[in-house]
Amino acid sequence: PQTIWDVCFADMRWELWDHNIRQLTNVSGPCEDGTTCIFEQNDGTNFFFILSNVEKYRSINFSGNKLGGTIKAEGKILITPVDNFSTRIEYSFELSGSIGFILAVFKKNEVVDGTEAGFANIVKLCEEAQRSQHVIMN
Repeated sequence: PQTIWDVCFADMRWELWDHNIRQLTNVSGPCEDGTTCIFEQNDGTNFFFILSNVEKYRSINFSGNKLGGTIKAEGKILITPVDNFSTRIEYSFELSGSIGFILAVFKKNEVVDGTEAGFANIVKLCEEAQRSQHVIMN
């Protein structure tokens, strides 16, 4: 859980794992409840988000909106240790609102593919970080 948190969330550089984000701007603080930021997306649009349910090494929710709230988004990440050697990561993302609902229906594959790609990137980054750690035995 610590590797996942430190590599993917702690520094608020989510563009490293979410291929739809160019960068996070106007980040109001560290990765904790109430922190706000703008997701500058690769398509040129911006999305205002706020973090909630943040428990270090365990969970993060991010919710936001654009176009006056007609497009709403919510993501949830849950990190659960399984045993000493493995961790379960659950990642969900959904769109809602009057326009967001329509986008979710007509662009369902893009939303699902984007969520799955983000999840795959989280796993890849964490595996790479673990491989780079050295174990010294005396």
